[in-house]
Amino acid sequence: MKRSQLYIISIILLVYLIIILTFAAAKWGEVTCRGVRVTVDDARNAFVDDDEVMKWMQKGYGAILDKKIATIDKDSLERVLAKNPMITSAQVYYSLDGYVYVNIGQREPVLRVMAGEGYYVDRDGQIMPLSSKFTSRVIVATGNISQTFACERLAPFVKDLVRHAFWNAFIEQVVVLPNGDVVLIPKVGDFKITLGPLEGYEERMEKLMIFLKRGIKKGGWDCYKEIKLKFDKQIVCVRRKI
Repeated sequence: MKRSQLYIISIILLVYLIIILTFAAAKWGEVTCRGVRVTVDDARNAFVDDDEVMKWMQKGYGAILDKKIATIDKDSLERVLAKNPMITSAQVYYSLDGYVYVNIGQREPVLRVMAGEGYYVDRDGQIMPLSSKFTSRVIVATGNISQTFACERLAPFVKDLVRHAFWNAFIEQVVVLPNGDVVLIPKVGDFKITLGPLEGYEERMEKLMIFLKRGIKKGGWDCYKEIKLKFDKQIVCVRRKI
């Protein structure tokens, strides 16, 4: 094909594209918002629902129903939603059918701290408030806990626990003593596990795993009232009085 023919075809395609875009722009300017469709990720948590998203949008941005789609500032809507303490991300977009689509990412708690009014710590090590409509089933921490300790020390430890299928199913509560030592409360058995300080906890948790698999089977779950891991290279068990 000659170069002149290619040039002519290119010009025709360019003109056609301009016409289509001009028509689409004109059509887009006439489209009004006929509804909002909300999608919330992470079905395990229910801190956020469609109705609440609509309320936050109404309060922070204003009404958008029946407004021209082209006049709705999606960036402002995203900023309004992202300010909510239960939301980690918000994406807003619209379509030619007149609907505004809102995709919400919820913050995911890994730890619930029962100190003062109580709060969660999420996977990013950030504080998030408790919710009156939903309680997340995560490990509970009690005792002498500052927010700094909860976010920087305790939350990474708990994240390691929940990544391990056995510990996630076994540990129910973490107690922090005034001296900083950590005590673990299991879901089964009437005993406590004194882990000690969090520094170097990995080796002690490995020892505990071996003991639970081998040693405790001999006496059963109710044989001991305390398992102490804080001593170097040994596990000290305090037997329950009969």
